[in-house]
Amino acid sequence: MLERRENKRMVAAIPLTIRLLGSSFPPPPLTVETDNISPQGLSIVIKIKTRLHNGRLSIEGGENAQKLVKYLLLDNKQLDLGINILPQGGSIHARGKVRWCYRNVQKGCYYVKAGVLIEQMEGKHKEEWSEFLRTIYQFLSYLEPQNG
Repeated sequence: MLERRENKRMVAAIPLTIRLLGSSFPPPPLTVETDNISPQGLSIVIKIKTRLHNGRLSIEGGENAQKLVKYLLLDNKQLDLGINILPQGGSIHARGKVRWCYRNVQKGCYYVKAGVLIEQMEGKHKEEWSEFLRTIYQFLSYLEPQNG
């Protein structure tokens, strides 16, 4: 598989609220966590509990969870992102596009992982995002063993 990323991604679990855009009847916003992040994008993992119903696997959480999964599996879908990294519950707002998505079922859970390209972020929020990433990069560099 050809690697198209321009920046190294960092593993980081950051709370994120996503709202689906471009749908006539979007489900309510969903709070998830990032799997990894970079200046240009992030990946999210959505874990949905499943159960057997009449011998068939069904998604708990009702119709909204099912709509969300179907929506994310379509390429280039637009998302409104609220990245929850600011003190006192503040969020950095951005718009992104789903670039890839896959799903898996394991141990009674349905997992959807999606890669999101950040397409739009206002100046102040872009500065806060950049500062947050710089801080994490510096912190992680201190944790790496030094040669010598």
